[in-house]
Amino acid sequence: MFSEEEARDAIRSWATSKAGPEVSGQIDDETLLFADRYLTSVHLPELLLLLERLRGAPIDPEGLSPGDFRDVNTIVRRFCSPAPGWSLRGDGYAGSTGDQDRRGA
Repeated sequence: MFSEEEARDAIRSWATSKAGPEVSGQIDDETLLFADRYLTSVHLPELLLLLERLRGAPIDPEGLSPGDFRDVNTIVRRFCSPAPGWSLRGDGYAGSTGDQDRRGA
């Protein structure tokens, strides 16, 4: 697992590369990545793969919500920080919101 600062740098760099050279230097940790259209839904699968690599654990897609991807700070807090409530669930997926396992529901 990468440090929070390494993860933050990697996510910011990746987002800048996907948004294009004309936005170089415009994306910071509080930039609204999807709402301001720097990224689109097409970028989401690749972002999830990057996050899984950075955190060293898979991400449960059923536990995701649009707010999880607001900006770099939110992404790091949600996926790359061992914050209170973060755990590796028994099904092998990491979650930070304490979501119930929905497989049996």
